[in-house]
Amino acid sequence: MKKMNAFKLAGSAMFILSAASSAWAADGFKLRFPISGTLGGEIVAPLPTEGWVGSVAYTDINIDKIGGADGNALTLQKTATFGPLTAAQLAAVPAVGSVTAIQLQSALSGRTASAVGTIAVDYKQTIKQANLTFARILDKDVQGGKLAIAINIPYALSLKSDAMMTSTTPTLSTLSPSIAPAALAGVAQSVAQSSFSTGYQSTVAGLWQGANVDTSGLGDIETSLLWEKSVDQLKIVAGATLALPTGNYSYVEGRLAPNVGYGKYFTFRPGVGVAYAASENVTLGARGSLGFNTQNTENKVRSGDFYVVDLAAAFKTPVGVFGPHMTLMRQYTDDTGGTLGPNRVSLNGAGVFAAFPIAAIGAGLNLSYMKTTDARNSLSGSFVQARISKLF
Repeated sequence: MKKMNAFKLAGSAMFILSAASSAWAADGFKLRFPISGTLGGEIVAPLPTEGWVGSVAYTDINIDKIGGADGNALTLQKTATFGPLTAAQLAAVPAVGSVTAIQLQSALSGRTASAVGTIAVDYKQTIKQANLTFARILDKDVQGGKLAIAINIPYALSLKSDAMMTSTTPTLSTLSPSIAPAALAGVAQSVAQSSFSTGYQSTVAGLWQGANVDTSGLGDIETSLLWEKSVDQLKIVAGATLALPTGNYSYVEGRLAPNVGYGKYFTFRPGVGVAYAASENVTLGARGSLGFNTQNTENKVRSGDFYVVDLAAAFKTPVGVFGPHMTLMRQYTDDTGGTLGPNRVSLNGAGVFAAFPIAAIGAGLNLSYMKTTDARNSLSGSFVQARISKLF
């Protein structure tokens, strides 16, 4: 009996203390939502009626790729141009075989060409993150339920990323205006291609250099107002969260720059969660959320709005609670203002959780694992989380 009481206290944080983790839009290929899962063993516990609820969470995040529009590793299409060459560049053009330097310089003067290259992105990232969350259940009854206010403070103990971009130099279009005779045109085209290749590969290398980072710092703080009520076998928590741009964030135009913070913009997330006791030992949970983003004042990108559905099933045993959980995220409006186009995020994740009482302190431990099963225009990876919750 003592163990079960301890577990109920631990579980009272249902829906309130879901630790935010690096989740995922075009602005950094991530949206502000804890894709590590928001439903765990807490869904079996009764809702608290008063007091403070506290939670400490540690999340280990391993990103193994950036998913492209087809779900495979991201590739980028880059249009590159050659010419017109400056006077100094023309002066450096050497003779080739029987074609003199003056002939080549004259042939290349004022000429331009273009090409479209495909850049393969190999991206890895690891994050070790802690979250400290507090919620206060207010005394006043509202429509038969209780109001609560909550704050979630994330801190990245470390964020390390490793990126590599590779691309075969594409073939330039024919130099324009055209060159005569044909023999001179062929040599000029070859010289232009060789010069273009050097510049192209240098540009590709510069794109990913800024993506290799090793940093830490405060994340984006979230504040929430919640309403909770129990009706027979059904528990309901509804409310809204405002995410603030408090995290460490820097933007470098034209580079993939990982950040602890999501960006210099706000996210408003209303949602509702329910838990239904189907039997004495089985509880089903569901949560629906919407996300609305403002424009990032640093890079002028506005990540599109999105919705998320979380599902879980908890099976109570003599030693604790176990079950599967899953998350489905869909961006339903386009990103605007970015260089990557509409870039709507579509992401699925699935995993398992286990919750146990810690009788000595009247708290509970929730362990969870979540793996991205499909990620499009989004970071993709796995999450391992340990969360201790307690009612004070």
